[in-house]
Amino acid sequence: MTRAAPYAGALVAGLALSFAFPEPDASFLAWIALVPLLAAGSRRRLRTGFALGFVFGLGFFGALLTWIANVGYAAWVMLVLLQAVFTGLFGLAWAASSRLDNTAVRVLSPAAAWIAMEMLRGSVPFGGLTWGELAQSQHDYGWMLRPAAFTGRWGVSFLCVTCSALLLEAWRHKDRARPFALCSAGAVAVIAAPLLLPANHAAGETARVAIVQGNVPEHWDENIREKELRILQSHVDLTEELAVVDLDLVVWPESSVSFDPRREPFAADAIRTAARAVGVPMVVGGNEDIDRDRYRVVAWQVSAKGDITDTYVKTHLVPFGEYVPGRRYLGWLPLLAQVPRDAVPSSEGKVFPVGGGEVAPVLSYEGDFGSLVRARVDQGGRAVIVATNTSTWARSWASVQHLAMSQVRAAENGVWVIHAAISGISAFVAPDGTVVQETPLWTATAITQDIAFAEEPTFYARTGDWFAYACALATILLLAAGARRPIVRDDAGPPSSVA
Repeated sequence: MTRAAPYAGALVAGLALSFAFPEPDASFLAWIALVPLLAAGSRRRLRTGFALGFVFGLGFFGALLTWIANVGYAAWVMLVLLQAVFTGLFGLAWAASSRLDNTAVRVLSPAAAWIAMEMLRGSVPFGGLTWGELAQSQHDYGWMLRPAAFTGRWGVSFLCVTCSALLLEAWRHKDRARPFALCSAGAVAVIAAPLLLPANHAAGETARVAIVQGNVPEHWDENIREKELRILQSHVDLTEELAVVDLDLVVWPESSVSFDPRREPFAADAIRTAARAVGVPMVVGGNEDIDRDRYRVVAWQVSAKGDITDTYVKTHLVPFGEYVPGRRYLGWLPLLAQVPRDAVPSSEGKVFPVGGGEVAPVLSYEGDFGSLVRARVDQGGRAVIVATNTSTWARSWASVQHLAMSQVRAAENGVWVIHAAISGISAFVAPDGTVVQETPLWTATAITQDIAFAEEPTFYARTGDWFAYACALATILLLAAGARRPIVRDDAGPPSSVA
């Protein structure tokens, strides 16, 4: 039992951290949930630190990503195991850096290591996964998102982990009044400090935008083509109802048009009918066929007359969702029958001049990657459209978690985010990350909102991921320095014999 206790604590702590995210939204848990892992992993052997971090990841990602099981439990298990490797690497880095006998290092090194871990797993393998970045847990704590305008989401995550590290130091000094008080006060100060930063706002030209959420039949037994026809017609009908509203732009979500209008004249006619009804430009999510086995996921810029004037092709595809890496070797897996053909990505982003300003379209999964969206804003986008389709995930936590990412994107770049989801949740997100208006799940509806284009991008949008790279460099140096130090356990955890 003594040997198992640290691992049980790490597992429970990981599970607790998952509840900081939507939909439980106990966001404050992100400030404290790492304390048990830091205590158990302090001054351990590297392999023990890795094992504790891995077990923590099993609890964290196992709960956070349960919705992946909608496409198969095997996919959920494999993804959770993969992501737990990254938290294992965090545990390894902390086991080394915690050996350095310096309070500042013990407080700041776990935060730097966590950022390095988030950056790494957001990049590899297959382009990475960003679900579960700590900043997302703070989506409804507006003041906590303010550092994102300067450091990106990394700064928000850094503060959360630093708070846990300070609380651990307070506990280590619980019998010494002055250090205990200083560390406890430091934890409070770290969480309150973002209040000193200004909130984002956009003060450029205004536009009235409509999101059309055509919805997807939640239960459907007929053939796929009939389902897609109904989805398209729902978007046309809802758009025609907006004809009485004074608008500047209409947005249809990803997958609202599953038929290639270049090859299916009725699809082109449907888009044209909708655009002419409202008499304003539209941005429409759809697909374009390349051949029988390949296609493109796109957003079309549509003129007020209904003509497609430009096309953005998705650049960052969903592995095992929109394409199968190494299909020739993995095609025998039954699960991959759900991905019968591969999407082909583009290599460049685009900005559409519509609605009186320039909007940067990103498609679904792309909105999860802050560095990608930042580049589109730096390219000239002064509002962002996240057109998405989360209908596969039914009524799980996925839709609200995806919206939380759009809130972080807004705070990072200081722009309005138009989050258009085909089955919900669709929303308008203000530049400070506040959700101003949203729709329910599984409802055919349309919402409108006056937005303002940003005049200037934020410091982060202009400069990029400098903070994350600094944290990664610091982590490498501290890992190298700490790994050479002997293991000396103290009252921050069980004795070395347990390791």
